[in-house]
Amino acid sequence: MQWCKQKFPALAVLLGGAAILAAALTFSPGADGWGEDGRWRLPPCSFKTITGWVLGRPLPCVTCGCTHAFAYAARGRFTDAFREQPAGAAAFFVMLAMMAGAGWTLAGGSPPAQLRRWQKIALGIAAGALLLAAWIWKLWEAFHTGG
Repeated sequence: MQWCKQKFPALAVLLGGAAILAAALTFSPGADGWGEDGRWRLPPCSFKTITGWVLGRPLPCVTCGCTHAFAYAARGRFTDAFREQPAGAAAFFVMLAMMAGAGWTLAGGSPPAQLRRWQKIALGIAAGALLLAAWIWKLWEAFHTGG
């Protein structure tokens, strides 16, 4: 029973992170958002499409660029990842840290210490602030580069 409480969540985090990393490695971002090799045919961002119709100027959503940022970071192109979407690039490194902690737990180490409630709140506020700042930067970029 102890294995299920400690090791199974770690295994889920490690396998989930590996699946996300594998997906990021199969996606090759292109300038038009469709991928350079055409393997991933992602639809255009709905928020961008709607704002393009309503406002005449497509504006990025809060997470616009996260898929590209993950793909760049997975290939070691960290400058491109942060340029594309700073919050997405930061999330990539958080995912790697979580995978490392999960690997440590599975390898026999003790699980990472549980965060206190105030620490969870502080991390949530920091993540929200980073996402908001990244969105403001993407909006500024959209208005100064023409979309």
